[in-house]
Amino acid sequence: MAHRQIRPVRRWPSTRWLASGLAAVLVGCGGGGGGNADTTPGGTGGTGGTGASGAAGTTLTVDASPLRATLAADTARSVTQTVSPTGGTVTATGADGTVFTLTVPADAMVQAIDITMTPLSSVSVPGLATGAGYGVQLGPEGASFLDFVTLTITPPAGASAPIERQIPIGWSGADNTVSLAALDPAAREVKLKLMHFSGYALLLATTGTNATLEPVRHRFGGDAEARLQSLAAERLAQERQRQLLGQAPAELLLDDIFKAYDEQVVKPRVAAAGSSCAAGRLAIQTVLGTARQRQLLGYADDGSAQDALGGSLMSVATAACTREEYALCRDEHIITRMLPYYLGLSRQAQLLGLSDGKGVEPTWLQDAEAATAKCLNFELQIDSDLRFSGGTDQYARNVNETVSARLPMPFNLGVSVFASGGLFVSGTVAEVPLVSSNYTVYYPNTCASVSGVQGVNAGILGNLGFTAQSGGVAQRALVQDFVFSPAVVPHGFGSGYSRTLRTPRSSGGCENDPSTSPQYDNWVINGYPTWLESLADPNFGLAIRNWTIVGGDVMATKEFTTSTSENGDSATVTTRLVLFHKPAP
Repeated sequence: MAHRQIRPVRRWPSTRWLASGLAAVLVGCGGGGGGNADTTPGGTGGTGGTGASGAAGTTLTVDASPLRATLAADTARSVTQTVSPTGGTVTATGADGTVFTLTVPADAMVQAIDITMTPLSSVSVPGLATGAGYGVQLGPEGASFLDFVTLTITPPAGASAPIERQIPIGWSGADNTVSLAALDPAAREVKLKLMHFSGYALLLATTGTNATLEPVRHRFGGDAEARLQSLAAERLAQERQRQLLGQAPAELLLDDIFKAYDEQVVKPRVAAAGSSCAAGRLAIQTVLGTARQRQLLGYADDGSAQDALGGSLMSVATAACTREEYALCRDEHIITRMLPYYLGLSRQAQLLGLSDGKGVEPTWLQDAEAATAKCLNFELQIDSDLRFSGGTDQYARNVNETVSARLPMPFNLGVSVFASGGLFVSGTVAEVPLVSSNYTVYYPNTCASVSGVQGVNAGILGNLGFTAQSGGVAQRALVQDFVFSPAVVPHGFGSGYSRTLRTPRSSGGCENDPSTSPQYDNWVINGYPTWLESLADPNFGLAIRNWTIVGGDVMATKEFTTSTSENGDSATVTTRLVLFHKPAP
């Protein structure tokens, strides 16, 4: 069996394409891996300075009684911060002074996310002989990323945290099943490299790490993948200790473990990839996760992961996911998931070298875009009533007009991604008639009369967007609000009439001196300005927000009244909007 040797000085491997592929497809993943062992020559449980770290005694078999974390959250010290795709840093401080710093690099996400860090007031693992523990829960639980995010744990000032006693852990699931968490082997600080959110902590062994881990090594990880991650993370931690303590590198004997994992886990999951979206995601996660572990351990990239993704695996797995995502949109009117799903696949294809965004895209990506277009298809019904009064004496008048439009609003990828920075998803492709009806004009003065009352249609365009609720997966599937940005296109001066005036006599009646002129009191001239004044938005011109979310075929409704008053003229406009979700079959 071939040996693999980790170089004495090594940088964190370049695994961006693996990480991005994993995170873009998955909505969550299993427990993390990582850990370390005591390498102090002659120390308690030490491995020795040059001894081989072999696979003897290690197994992927999941123990019937895996280790579980016991913890208590200090919610009073919880910190929530919105981080955009440009990256950022979130910091939380525990009651004892422990500082937790999460660093998110640029392009690790396709959209902004509310990140929560909750320090723990206590954390321990029954069965694992440790003393002090410094832990934090990251949220939203299961959130995944396109690149590694780094969690730095800085124990309180004055606390002793010897390298040879550091045990970083992660936990996941309702029962907090524990795995070892991956440390950056090149950093002296405690820096955990993460691809998804769960809970993480630094524990300090009461003796050397190897002596502490030996009795319970078989109990880390609640599944075969977490077992492999824990084994790999322990080897990385051993190498980190050797580097930082100035010792010689060790050889790795994990070939048989990787072979067993490939036969027992990877191949069966790949074979089942097309059975469901969950199975497809799991297969991709498994293939990429295995390749990532090999790279972290200094193994040469055998190209199997990229071959699988460039072959049938991505096509089979994404076909199942696309079908299921579209079915949720079509049947349950869940509209918030489809575009992020497609954008994640698009980003993944580019980072895997399967698409440059300019040429022919993979068939599975084209299918996802087509499903997104069928999902994000809407119609908007607009009915708006004008009540206008103005003038005095023979100029006094009352004008009423109703305008209506039915706007088809299909998905527009260019608008959704580029023009609005991700806010809008659909919009009109051409001007839609804003139809005039019930146009009436009344002059109460007997010296004034009207004729030729004629309603004239205008035109209207618009873009539609929405925001999702924040929180867990169930909350993020719900619409928080819609935003509609309209633009009215006048046709000439709009609806109008002819007015004939005669000079009033002081004794009563009217002179026989008629004067006739065209007049244009209408919704476009007198009503639309109330929209411009009340609904002005610095970014989009006009923005109609704060909808009543209904769900189903009728997605949302909005009723509002706008008005203006100036120089004795007053206009009041009552508008009713009904938004319909019209997914294509």
